[in-house]
Amino acid sequence: MSEKISLEVDGQLKEFEIKREGKMKILELPVKIEVKKGSFLHIGTAPSPLTEKKGAIFKVDRTPVIPATSFKGALRHQLELLFIEKAEEFAQLFNIPDDKKELLKPCIPSPRPTKAEEELIRMGKYRKHCEIKVDDRQISVGNLGICPVCYFMGTTGLMGFLRVSNFYPEREGGVIDQTNIRIDRKTGTAAHGAKVEGEQVKPGTVFNGTISIVFSEPILEMQGIQFGDAREIGDKVIDKWLSYWSEKDKTKRVKILIEKVLLPAIQNIKVLGGQKSRGAGKVDVKVE
Repeated sequence: MSEKISLEVDGQLKEFEIKREGKMKILELPVKIEVKKGSFLHIGTAPSPLTEKKGAIFKVDRTPVIPATSFKGALRHQLELLFIEKAEEFAQLFNIPDDKKELLKPCIPSPRPTKAEEELIRMGKYRKHCEIKVDDRQISVGNLGICPVCYFMGTTGLMGFLRVSNFYPEREGGVIDQTNIRIDRKTGTAAHGAKVEGEQVKPGTVFNGTISIVFSEPILEMQGIQFGDAREIGDKVIDKWLSYWSEKDKTKRVKILIEKVLLPAIQNIKVLGGQKSRGAGKVDVKVE
């Protein structure tokens, strides 16, 4: 018999099924992405040697697709912003002591941050990248543990709780040719050899995909741990930001993390892909 959970989505209570996939329990959130009118979508791919198009869009079997990697990058960014903007609210929600609020800072997910990213760390908005090292002798996770964003998305040496699919269009078509021409500043005409053939996805195109939340898997179940709990390896607490939470009801913990964190981050995605300076990538993202 399948389990179900009720979640508030866009002000309405909706019921979702928790399914079994092998040994794992999964909650799938159907997500719809619509390219806004007056915009277009361009998620580029490597130029094909078989065509002259240098600005081709990402496709699978000639069908335009929003790759999971692009959506995950946008989702991670929105989760980071959410934990920065709502740091005080989340500190109260998760019962974080005043002297432990650094636990809520998102990390820069790279061991080699750029100069601009280093400045964000110095400003106190971010922490250094999360990483966990496990070998036969010791477990190393750092004083702050894994950041909240990496709890959802994963980090070096540790899987997160989210799985994201590619997003496929509801209907065929939706791709139009795009020609870019650079103008010679002196003559006012097209510069020699400056014509680039490309593609774009039409406004109004709708893509569908899923975000899956891994509720539990065998190793975590052995420890009595599921999504919403702080994980432990040996005697090390990995998700220290969750270790102070006074809420003991596991279903309520799940609902709070989804309704207060994950859903707002998904709905805050307003732009995807490249060519933003040309008005590209404006999207509406909804959980169905």
